[in-house]
Amino acid sequence: MKLFQETIGIRSRDGRPIGEISIKGKCDILKERAKEFANEILKYQGVVGISLGGGLSRGYGDHLSEIDLNIYLEDDVYHEWIIGMGPIPHGDALWKDTWVDIAFYSYEKEYSEQWGLTKKWDASYNIILFDSEEKIKKLFNDKDVFTSQEKYDLVFKFFQECEYFGDLVVRQWIERLDPLSANQLLNLGVSGLIGMVFLANDEYPPHPKWALNYSYSLKWLPKNWRERISKIILTKEISLNEAKRRLRAFTRLYKECKEKIFGKNLKNLGFIEISTMEELQFIIDNSPVQIEKFAETFDLIHLSYEPIFEFTKILIKNNKRMITFNKEKYIKHKKQNFPTVLDWSKPLLNNLSLN
Repeated sequence: MKLFQETIGIRSRDGRPIGEISIKGKCDILKERAKEFANEILKYQGVVGISLGGGLSRGYGDHLSEIDLNIYLEDDVYHEWIIGMGPIPHGDALWKDTWVDIAFYSYEKEYSEQWGLTKKWDASYNIILFDSEEKIKKLFNDKDVFTSQEKYDLVFKFFQECEYFGDLVVRQWIERLDPLSANQLLNLGVSGLIGMVFLANDEYPPHPKWALNYSYSLKWLPKNWRERISKIILTKEISLNEAKRRLRAFTRLYKECKEKIFGKNLKNLGFIEISTMEELQFIIDNSPVQIEKFAETFDLIHLSYEPIFEFTKILIKNNKRMITFNKEKYIKHKKQNFPTVLDWSKPLLNNLSLN
């Protein structure tokens, strides 16, 4: 999607978001034990590299922490270790009175596979303990790409949680006089709101366990973020008035996040409307555009949705299907405030540029 650009090298940034943990006293001790354990593992053949993950890699360790070690192996060795023929167990184990969580990986497989966002987020903090040929460094750097498609998919998910669950459906349950459903659905909206502040900072969203806690240290946040999100999370009573109070606070915060991501002109548009506007603008800027060119970036089925359907046509030119924008029809309908489209399509149509 053109709405977002690919980001490379988040791992190497200064000032990454970190957890706000009150007890950190065991971090240095556990890191030293991790190095000791890693040194013991290095005695065995086929170990390509070892990294430290989990909370220790992000700078904290308390009485609830364990040592998360990722062991990267040559492929043939990996297949031996995962069936129990290696020197150490996979998963949770006790080593010198310390809990460890050990993960075996085939280096070749890890390099060839696509990583999900949670894995990218975790790896972006990993500390490399052993890497004789810098293969792990290359692996982490090459996988450290926050793609435009990943951002699009995330913002679609977060906007759905915010706009659908946190706004539209909440209003519906208020109208239907069900305060329990209204308040419960606002909780789903909060998850999307937290995700959006990470996107606004062009950061990988953390695992849900850490998302709110890590949000406190983001470089950009809405003013009084912690206080305001607290007032939304807080449910004083199960009532319609309480749902309305929380909804007002939620909507204000949501619009600030959306303005940061998309700009002031689009803050009142929904994400689907913003996406549709982008598609229509692409057609306007390139009209007539070959249908295959459109399909390189957008989903062809969107051509059959309003309001694209209303203002475009597919014509055959030199045996090629071309998408054309009906500029005259658009100008005429704009003067009449677009009488043939749904109300929520009018703002996006008014934001289009014919230049």
